[in-house]
Amino acid sequence: MKNLCEFLGIKRLSVKELCELALLTAITTLLAIYATFRIGNSVKIPLKFISVFVTGALFGPVFAGLTGFLGDLLNALLVPVGAYLPQLGFVEFVSGFIYGLFFYKRYNFSRFYVVRLILCVIAQALLDIFVTTYFLTAAGYFPTFIAAIPIRLPATLVKMLVQSVVIFAGASYLPVFAKQVRK
Repeated sequence: MKNLCEFLGIKRLSVKELCELALLTAITTLLAIYATFRIGNSVKIPLKFISVFVTGALFGPVFAGLTGFLGDLLNALLVPVGAYLPQLGFVEFVSGFIYGLFFYKRYNFSRFYVVRLILCVIAQALLDIFVTTYFLTAAGYFPTFIAAIPIRLPATLVKMLVQSVVIFAGASYLPVFAKQVRK
């Protein structure tokens, strides 16, 4: 059980770490509000993944998932666009969890970093295309699941490209950032 908790990044937090998580959650909320490009109500290209990725790399999957979920919840409370769907909050939790699984304590650049990056972006795209689209279809945003896929596919491809570039570029900054945070 101890190894599983260590793998997932579950640990007792110091006050400093709690404040860092709160700051990353606030940044996630701000990025969700001010750095999201929307096409209608259901297609969006958010940049909030940046702070969730950093949380996953520094604190682990569970805390990255909570940061994603709380950022989504605060975004829905502060700037509502349609009805809040708790299922999409769950998708944000899983998205953050995926970042933590692939990058927790493994942010030094290597050839395996590129493989983790590709697998992570593919997992995020599959989550976005299938799970998010399913929940949006069930909520009535699209007439059918099959009709929604071609509508959401271009935004997902752009999102994959942006995620790949940002995470790849972050490979050189994360070790320095992690050292500064851990001081």
